[in-house]
Amino acid sequence: MFEDEKKENQEQNTVNIPVVEEKPVVQESSAEADVIQNPVKNQDEVVAERKEEDYLNEINRLQEEYKQYQKAKREALERQKKEEAAKAAALNQRKGLGSFPTILISVGAATMVFILIFCALAFFPSKDESFLSQIFSDVTIIQQNSTITGTPGTSTDIGGTTVNPGDNVNITVESDSIAAAVYAKVVNSVVGIEVTKVDGGKWNQTETTYSQGSGIVYSSDGTIVTNYHVIEAAVNKNTGKLNSSFNIYAYFDTKLTQFTKDVTLVGYDVASDIAVLKFNIKGVQPITVANSNEITIGEPVVAIGCPGGLDFMNSVSEGIVSGTNRAIAVSNTEMVYDLIQTTAAINPGNSGGALLNSRGELVGICAMKLSDINYEGMGFAISSNTVKKIVESIRKYGYYNKPVLGVTIDTTYTMAIAQSNGWPLGAAVTEVTEGSCADKAGIAKNDIITEINSKRIETFIDLRAALLSYSPGETILIEIYRIDDNKKIIVQVTLDAAQR
Repeated sequence: MFEDEKKENQEQNTVNIPVVEEKPVVQESSAEADVIQNPVKNQDEVVAERKEEDYLNEINRLQEEYKQYQKAKREALERQKKEEAAKAAALNQRKGLGSFPTILISVGAATMVFILIFCALAFFPSKDESFLSQIFSDVTIIQQNSTITGTPGTSTDIGGTTVNPGDNVNITVESDSIAAAVYAKVVNSVVGIEVTKVDGGKWNQTETTYSQGSGIVYSSDGTIVTNYHVIEAAVNKNTGKLNSSFNIYAYFDTKLTQFTKDVTLVGYDVASDIAVLKFNIKGVQPITVANSNEITIGEPVVAIGCPGGLDFMNSVSEGIVSGTNRAIAVSNTEMVYDLIQTTAAINPGNSGGALLNSRGELVGICAMKLSDINYEGMGFAISSNTVKKIVESIRKYGYYNKPVLGVTIDTTYTMAIAQSNGWPLGAAVTEVTEGSCADKAGIAKNDIITEINSKRIETFIDLRAALLSYSPGETILIEIYRIDDNKKIIVQVTLDAAQR
């Protein structure tokens, strides 16, 4: 095409000028002149028209090529999109197939962990703590384990003031709110006690409640004191230790959610009805022990415990001191001494609980009440001085290391008998144990003990209280009245220790 254009251009550039012979110039009309000039003008227009047509054709061709290019580009983009979509679908499919084994592995691992934990709960704890035994048992097993965080106990609101476990409370008597103030101070030092027996094999255990009572926190190391008769069922009389098939729980709140059963029996004294337990717990709030010799008849007292059992834990009753130095026969052969008599309500379940003065100090451990239609409002607590002496001995020796004289006293000897015979009041000796300290000192049958270290003795209770104020091995002076010689004699006695 370009060669044709070049040729045409060359033809256009070559102008054939005809040689005109010189002739005389003849003036022609304008019409004739126009006729002569028209052939040249028409040729140029033809060339121009041909060039424009060629350009238009070229433009159309280029436009067509551009359209084809755009079409090819769009088709390439569509193919690329389809390929990318196909790749993405294939990748997602591969991911879906790969997650299934991962899920299987995760489920398998979780199953193995569950089996290991299940086996640990089933086999590693002791039989009475087995999780599986609780599942397969046909009775409800009391929760065996509990974590106590912080100071055990509950908070108490009194007069707009919150008393938290461990707080020191000073009581100032300004109104009739003595019981409320005492409760706020002491409630976290009085616990609930429960004795249970575990029966059955590893997979069919049952736990039966044998007794429920109360106890007082004696020291912050977990030492708790209660009555011996509350825990008696759990004690092996041959070994003096706890039977392995029994549990002793200590509860620290009325909801019974704070408790422990990790306990050791430190020791006990049957005659005094006192037992000392050591629970594996720290930070408990010990009770303040008062001097029970300073209490007076008629002063107000408050009792805190679990009358009727744990359902009524930390119940409060108030009354007065009705008497001191009481002795109550608990059987034909057993007596309990050094008792404080009170009108504060004491019921089964109160045993081992606290009898407190108006300052919130322990004056006695609730022990018993006279239960008869002829009696009302006659509760008794072991005096705090007696409790403290026995507990300290048990903590030191593992038993109550009490002194004995080696004599038998006639409790029927009364003032009437003494006056009718002209003899002094005292403790009348009916028998002396051979080889005892009394025997070695020369005390004889029918002697009347009238003084110990210048302290007047008028009854057996006086004699017992005086002797228990000393320890085995101590030497004392005893004044006796010898009936046969009608005279008083002073003998020196080194006290024996009671046989265990």
